[in-house]
Amino acid sequence: MSILVMPATARPLTGVQEIKLNVSPLGHYSKQCGLTREAFERALLGAIPEGDIRLSNSSSYWLHARVTTVIFEEINCVSNVEVTLYANTRYYNPATQQELSGRVELWRGGGLYSSVSNSHQVQVNSALRKQGRKLYDAWRKDQP
Repeated sequence: MSILVMPATARPLTGVQEIKLNVSPLGHYSKQCGLTREAFERALLGAIPEGDIRLSNSSSYWLHARVTTVIFEEINCVSNVEVTLYANTRYYNPATQQELSGRVELWRGGGLYSSVSNSHQVQVNSALRKQGRKLYDAWRKDQP
């Protein structure tokens, strides 16, 4: 069993260098409001300067984006945007005397956004860029 030892002054995002990106599948209303997974990926990652945090399929850190949308009065789209950074980790449970795996939430951001359907993708992309930037700012503060 390998254990990652961090200094006592380490903060949640200290040492995060690579992440996996996971965008939840879009529902019917999200698609009806013009939202696309590809646009979400570009918006989130576009806020993070290249080279500071890299994408990797083998990272134990993963950034999860989920957008849930409803349509109000046929033309207004309302989307709840959630962005969470998790760490996959292994730990020893002394009660069961077994090594287990789990995930730890390191950072979370999001909000509720509303607009008419023909401009909703732009607004949600802007929201995702802001969340990506907030994550990057938090990450920079945690680096030694």
